[in-house]
Amino acid sequence: MKRLIIFLGIISFFLSCSEETDLRSLSEHDQFLTVEAVITDQADKVQKVILTRSMAYFEKSEVSGVDGATVTVSDGNEEVLFRESDSGTGTYEAPLGFHGEEGKTYNLRIELGDGRIYEADATMPRNGFRIDEIDYAFAGNKTMGLDSLWTLAIWGKDMDSSDYYFVTVGVNDNYYPFEMSVVTDDLYFNGNDVNGFPIATLMQYSQLQKLYGDCCKYLETGDVITLEAKTLKKEYFDFLMSVTLNGAMSAIPLFSPQPANCPTNIRGENVVGYFAACPIVTSSVTVDNPLRPYYKRMFTGY
Repeated sequence: MKRLIIFLGIISFFLSCSEETDLRSLSEHDQFLTVEAVITDQADKVQKVILTRSMAYFEKSEVSGVDGATVTVSDGNEEVLFRESDSGTGTYEAPLGFHGEEGKTYNLRIELGDGRIYEADATMPRNGFRIDEIDYAFAGNKTMGLDSLWTLAIWGKDMDSSDYYFVTVGVNDNYYPFEMSVVTDDLYFNGNDVNGFPIATLMQYSQLQKLYGDCCKYLETGDVITLEAKTLKKEYFDFLMSVTLNGAMSAIPLFSPQPANCPTNIRGENVVGYFAACPIVTSSVTVDNPLRPYYKRMFTGY
């Protein structure tokens, strides 16, 4: 009986300890410049720098782009001006054909209309992976109504170095958003051939399509699935992992870490984000039968 009284007393204590807390974030007082800037080695893709302004944690309005900035990228010999697009989203684009090269170091310089200047440097690493082939397999169960799941496997070779990757998937050139992509290292296949490794899971159903667009459409015959893998330097990998833990993982409070500022390599006051240079490898496969439950290479042996 005594133990029961003590137990009830403890419960009563915790239930009675309630106090209204006014949660505030730093961005309510200081607005931060947010920088998204990744230079790739793909000459046929327009290189972009996206500048936006931070907003309070509980703010529900749309993120606003930063216009009127002067954005340049230099490799020490040539300086390229990124011109502001007409989208009004704070997007600045390089001339078509400009791209990064392995081993080169690039300097990003941003001058805002009020005179504030921000800079960052990034060196492009060598490509860490060779992709020979990718293939898909239906992993759902149509008879049970679970017909929205596919897996994507990869064949190729990882290089003899410690590498880090950002892997995303596109359907008919519509790519998954960051929160549905994969940030990983090569711990399980460093320096080895990779044969049928299930690198990605494709969730394709109408609710996600409404949220993210046609990258999540139900797969049909003739659709083209493309896998894109960026090789990252360790510092950029750490930044993306920090974004993942502070963003996507926050939806699982029991397992999420304490909130913390993500690292940045941008020099200047009140700035967040990152500038990186990354080589990319891609591979595509055309859907011949969306309900094929196996990888052709494993099934036929070719």
